[in-house]
This record gives sequence, structure tokens and C-alpha cells, in this order.
Amino acid sequence: MMRKGSVAIALVLSIIGLTACAKREESASTPASAPEPAKPAYTPGEMVLIPAGEFLFGSNDKETTAYPQQKVNLPAFWIDKYEVTNSEFLDFGIKANYASEGNFRLFVSPDKVKNPVVNVTWNDAEAYCKGNGKRLLTEQELEKAGRGTDGRRYPWGEKWDPRLSNTYEASLRGPTEVGRYEDVGPYGVHDMLGNAQEWTSNWYKAYKGNNKKDENFGERFRVLRGARWDVYGSKAHIWDRSAAFPKALYSYGFRCGKDATPEEAAKAGKSN
Repeated sequence: MMRKGSVAIALVLSIIGLTACAKREESASTPASAPEPAKPAYTPGEMVLIPAGEFLFGSNDKETTAYPQQKVNLPAFWIDKYEVTNSEFLDFGIKANYASEGNFRLFVSPDKVKNPVVNVTWNDAEAYCKGNGKRLLTEQELEKAGRGTDGRRYPWGEKWDPRLSNTYEASLRGPTEVGRYEDVGPYGVHDMLGNAQEWTSNWYKAYKGNNKKDENFGERFRVLRGARWDVYGSKAHIWDRSAAFPKALYSYGFRCGKDATPEEAAKAGKSN
């Protein structure tokens, strides 16, 4: 271009100048779009207070072990806002000198410290909760935290949305960072449907009013709640329950809870 002389250079500079002017005019006439609000920062050990009261528990489907649907009145309780992460469980093991029964370390790497810990046994989950002054949650507590009081099917409502949860439809093929998806129940608790399946304190027994015989009922299996990354969320419900031997190892994680004091319960009732 330089070889063709100053006329060509002047022409190029003229075009550049006109383009710059056009961009300035465009930016002046078009207001800047507001930045998207940042997601709240993940805080390890953060808990949510669930108010006392009645909620719909279980299902009217007689073919499921969640039958029958019934109204249950629970006292106020605290629940971990997020599933316990690899980082939190590793830290507990070091400080408490706890040797895990599970092989969770095989699934831990620097890029997965905020993923839910998995491949831990029921005893591991119970030990962690007790070591942190908490306890394992009941399946009723987990269901209320995810379902609320309106009997919804999913934590966010009645309609399935594949963008909201780490289930099979997300195609991640494994757990992901807690709080990454908008899989949030009515009280603000995260990952209530997908990501990791969660141990509860309950034995796998029939609900009150269910007279169906099942050889698996009894005190052999512990109840697990939630779907997980390899389960079709579109076919799941927040009231679904499954079970496993207490020493089973798979994509089983957990979160903890604790009882609310009378003062905390009263405060929760006023704000509800």
C-alpha cells in the first residue's frame, strides 16, 4: 500500500476515521447494558433455617415406596445450603484424623475441590456431621427443604427445565461445583435435585399407611434422596427415594443439619 503513494494512505486513514466516528456515535446513542448480577459467593458450611410447619410429604402413586402422600409437621431445623464438598471433607479428615471408609480421594483433584464429595459411606457422612456439631438430615427434612409447602415436583416448580440441574440431561457425566446450577428450593437450598445423591439418617422402611410388602424394607438399607448427575431429571420427583447398603460406594454425597433452638424457631416463624 505504501508503494501506491500517499493518496492511498490518505484514503485508508479517512475510512478509519469515519468508522471511528460511527462507533462513537453508536455508543453515544446506545445506552450501556447493565452487567448481569453476580451469583452469591459460595460459603463453606453456610446453613439455611427452615421454619416449623406442615408440608406435603410423599406421593399418591401406589407403585412407589414414597406412598402414601401425607401431611407432616416438622419443627424448625437448619440445613446446609450446599452439599459437603471435597475440600470440606478433606479438611475434616486432616483435622479430626479421620480415616474414611470410602475411596473419595480417587475423585479429588485441584479443579474439583468445590464439587460435592462422593464415594463416601453412610458412616463417613455421619462422622463428618457429628464432627462438625451437626447431624445427618432425615428424608422428611430434605424433602421439605426441596419441595416447600406447595407439593411441587421439582425444587423450582412443576415444569421440567433441563438447564436448571446437573442431571443426565446436562451431559456433564459427573458431579460439578456446588451451586453452579439454579437447582434451588423455595428456601434457598442448592442442588436439591441433581449433582450428588444424598445419604439420610433413615432406614429404608415403609411410610405410615403403606401396607405393601417389600422384602427390602427394614434396617438393612439407608435412604438416599435426590436424583444425581446420571439420572434423568425429567423423570424424577423431589419425593423420590432410593436406598443402599450403608457401606455402598457410588455417587453418594450428603449435607448436614441440626435442630433449631426455640429462639431460632421463633425468629424463623416470624420471618416466614
